[in-house]
Amino acid sequence: MSVIAPSKSPPLSELTGRQLQWIAGGAMMTLATMPGQTNFIAQFNTALRTEFGLSHGEFGGFYTLATLASASVLVFAGVLADRLPARRLAIICMLGLAATALIMAGAGHVAVLVVALALLRFFGQGMLSHVAMTTMSRWFNRFRGRALSFAGLGYTVGDAILPFLLTVSILAFGWRNVWAGAAAILVGLVVPVIWFLLRDPPEGRKGRPVVANPDGMTTLEPTGLKWTRARVIRDPLFLVLLPGIMAPPAIGTLYIFHQAHLTEVKGWDLTSFTAMFPFLSLSVAVSSIFAGFMVDRFGSWRLMPFVLVPLAAASLILGTAQPIWSMPAVFVGIGLTQGMMNPVVGALWVELYGTAHIGAIRSLATAALVAASALGPGIAGFFIDSGVPITVQTFGYAGYCIAGSLAYLALRGAMARRAAAVE
Repeated sequence: MSVIAPSKSPPLSELTGRQLQWIAGGAMMTLATMPGQTNFIAQFNTALRTEFGLSHGEFGGFYTLATLASASVLVFAGVLADRLPARRLAIICMLGLAATALIMAGAGHVAVLVVALALLRFFGQGMLSHVAMTTMSRWFNRFRGRALSFAGLGYTVGDAILPFLLTVSILAFGWRNVWAGAAAILVGLVVPVIWFLLRDPPEGRKGRPVVANPDGMTTLEPTGLKWTRARVIRDPLFLVLLPGIMAPPAIGTLYIFHQAHLTEVKGWDLTSFTAMFPFLSLSVAVSSIFAGFMVDRFGSWRLMPFVLVPLAAASLILGTAQPIWSMPAVFVGIGLTQGMMNPVVGALWVELYGTAHIGAIRSLATAALVAASALGPGIAGFFIDSGVPITVQTFGYAGYCIAGSLAYLALRGAMARRAAAVE
């Protein structure tokens, strides 16, 4: 039974109240991942380095180590999304994230700091993001693209408002109290909201994921039963798709992580550069919603050749342009690609491999993305220390994105045949 997107995207007015609740629950989950995201943790950079006597390189190295450790565990823990109800697993992850925030608040040794960073990355960026996107992928068919895009807006909201609030709060209350406050908010506010929003599946109390045929017929049986994780990891199509998908978290993160070096070699003011972050948030939101509609209309595999194009353009602008207008242009390019990632790539795995093992399959991809977000800044830092500034590296990153886009263009036929054959 095919899970190719319907030929006509249904209007949002056809969403049921319970479906809207689950999409809202997805957005709340992605917002709750923020304590484990780079943009959140980065606000504590100076305070943590001062507290534990770490250099920039030492702190960056510990952060990379912690992120890679979380990605390794995620490969195995991700299968829980296929075995446990979404609400139960989401709450377990949020309680784990809250407990880790308390560990951060009381950390007195660098070893505790590293463990806490690994757990923050695992529960926040890793598992909770995985649960949110897997839930949207599994329970929605006709609205899958838009469910993924709307649920992903939690990331955008967090990135838009939390850095400033954290900066002010750290100055006012101290970094340890801010982490303790984050734990209190997760337990006292977010957990009860998730418990309410995800109390019943979209198809009812005994519901199972519904998959629709292009002719409108439905079945309660999951698709892709033969596509186990062990088989997917040996699938040449999956292995060819993965390197390009790793580009946005690797390249987008390294530009933000090394912003001090970037602005120095470009001759830009760092304050002016950080003031451009709203362009990133706005472009992520707009492209995510637009991509969600396009996924539901055309299918995600048709859109894959276009995902990396804005990031390639942003990289070329960084390497060649000097005027002030190039700063927002870079953020827009990064944001357009990041915004497309959740709805397009999130839906792709269901289209190619079905819903039966989607949690296990997504855990492979999510772990790769988490690892990429750690490796990108590390590789860029190595080249910087070797005398290769980011403004030169950008041409290589642009070429990588262009190569990925061309590969996806060449693979459209293979993806179409695989999507048509999933049953």
